[in-house]
Amino acid sequence: MQIKMNIPYASLPGYSDLYIDYVHHFDKVSRFYEFSYDNEGIFNSITSKKESYNNGSVSRLEVCELLKTQNKFFNSGESAFLNIEILKEPDTFAVVTGQQIGMLTGNLYSVIKALNAIELAKNLSLKYPEFKFVPVFWLEADDHDFTEINSINILGKEGHPVNISYLQKGAEKERYLTPTGRIVLDEYINTFTQTLKDNLIQTEFTEQLFYLINRSYKEGIDLVTAFARFFNYILGDTGLIFCNPADKEIKKILVPVFEKELNTFPETCELVVHKSAELEQKYEPQVKPRSINLFYTYNDNRHLIELKEDKFSLRNTRQKFEKEELFNLLVSNPENFSPNVILRPVCQDYLLPTAVYVGGPSEVAYFGQFRDVYNFYGMKMPAVFPRTSITILEPKVEGFMEKFGISFDELLDEEKITRKLLGKVNEINVEDIFTNFIDELNAVMYTNGLELEKIDKNLLQGLRNRHEKYIENIGFLKPKFIETQLRQNETTGKKLKAVLESVYPDYTLQERYFNIVYFINKYGFDFIKELANTIEVRKHFHQLISVSISKEVKQPALFDNN
Repeated sequence: MQIKMNIPYASLPGYSDLYIDYVHHFDKVSRFYEFSYDNEGIFNSITSKKESYNNGSVSRLEVCELLKTQNKFFNSGESAFLNIEILKEPDTFAVVTGQQIGMLTGNLYSVIKALNAIELAKNLSLKYPEFKFVPVFWLEADDHDFTEINSINILGKEGHPVNISYLQKGAEKERYLTPTGRIVLDEYINTFTQTLKDNLIQTEFTEQLFYLINRSYKEGIDLVTAFARFFNYILGDTGLIFCNPADKEIKKILVPVFEKELNTFPETCELVVHKSAELEQKYEPQVKPRSINLFYTYNDNRHLIELKEDKFSLRNTRQKFEKEELFNLLVSNPENFSPNVILRPVCQDYLLPTAVYVGGPSEVAYFGQFRDVYNFYGMKMPAVFPRTSITILEPKVEGFMEKFGISFDELLDEEKITRKLLGKVNEINVEDIFTNFIDELNAVMYTNGLELEKIDKNLLQGLRNRHEKYIENIGFLKPKFIETQLRQNETTGKKLKAVLESVYPDYTLQERYFNIVYFINKYGFDFIKELANTIEVRKHFHQLISVSISKEVKQPALFDNN
């Protein structure tokens, strides 16, 4: 693999002005963040966290013992447990990233975020030898948006995108309120995996891949465990530590955060509203706060906590609690309480000695609303490091682009690139060529006929007859050339569509659409390792990555005879 090109974010769709300024003009947005993401900012974040975390109420030892228990269950490698031991030391800090627990790791960017955290932890350990850094993946298992995580997209056997979903009991529910980490896979997971296998091309890697999939995603396993185990299997022994914040023992440590939110509301909300108003002078805020930024899971459904008639109530239910009753539940059943998007980063960095958080464009944007919230909870926001953004160019796709001189940014406008490409194919006007060809032959015949007529008129007539027959035969070939050109036109159009579906599917950047399984199945288990070695974590551009393969894998028919 190699980086073929770096593209500025401003040239691509889906990147906000706030994110672009954050990456390239941090001085414009610095008042919304505690630290910059450059070396100086990260160092300041480290020293800030060293003081606040080590003098706080959270026990490193207790957190690490819980992480050790969780990672044993997630089948983590030896390096992860070594890193957990290192995390016990007061000069060790976490490079954290996180994501919803999507099927088979979810969209490609989940893997990219993990690779970034691993690489950044290594880089920082070398740059600041007086400290140590370990990568941590925060599993957002309390999230209840099941329909956002229950399906994946791949390129199927015919080269077109295929969406494959897992549904409990094989049918979609009207509403989903159960935290995804509590969902246990039923027998329909077998339908999901078989459908996935049926839609992928069969390669030398397929059987091993599905051995790992079936080992992770099987009936009776909850989604958070399946997610972490599969992630571990495909990453290998990288040292990545997984943290499941939905764990009851973890929630016990977070009780002081929940207590403060319940005792002081709506102060967190007002802080976010104030910061958002400041942000709105130039940028679009990412999230809206709630009066109380906590959920409670009741009868296995997650509901926002609200205040109604001087009682705490659960949205969309008739359930109400007196204040004392709710606080008693917080002590006895803390696992039923969970933060929303605003309080989640606070919980994460209360629990962990986070020096750096690796986040995508949306996360970078919403952190800009939370600086005062962190301060309210007696903490400093960590340095927020923009994750790498990539598009993978497969060999056949790259070859097609080079053949027709297509640039990546041109693919983002389907109508324009279609006109350009088909215009190139149609540059040869068959009708004009044959007309000129026949005219020139007739002119030659006429000119030379005048001279030959002086020798023998009868012989000349025979030559003219042969000439007319030759012209007639040429005329028969013209429609065949036209038919072939039209066929090439259609084929080229289909190939272009296949290219678009590979690099810009459904008008979305590839990393936000496809699942890593497609690439592993096609290129093997070294694909992620090669990707990790190719990505330049400190280059903040969209990186076009060219794939080189040692063994040719059967390609979709659309790319045959390229």
